[in-house]
Amino acid sequence: MNASGIVITIGSTLLSGASASAAGASEFEPPVRLEAAGKPIDVEIGHAAPYVYDFDGDGKRDLLVGQFGGGKLRIYRNEGTNAAPTYGEPQWFMAGDAVATVPAG
Repeated sequence: MNASGIVITIGSTLLSGASASAAGASEFEPPVRLEAAGKPIDVEIGHAAPYVYDFDGDGKRDLLVGQFGGGKLRIYRNEGTNAAPTYGEPQWFMAGDAVATVPAG
């Protein structure tokens, strides 16, 4: 779930952002398949872990997608607006000159 209540599908992984009603109950919106650079967003080996955050400090919420495969993080910069995001080509999160990873096991 993310703070903006965005509902996203990444590959075959469905994630629903819940918005709390006045009574405190959760309501779920239908899923939306997100695209980046005109292609559906997908990850290696599944277990996508998306998060919406202004990664580059430009005031627009970018999409960060962690994946189990290789323990890597993709950054999709928002080329649109917060109200109507458009995501560009992904970039790997880097540690110096290498792609940053979190080992599993």
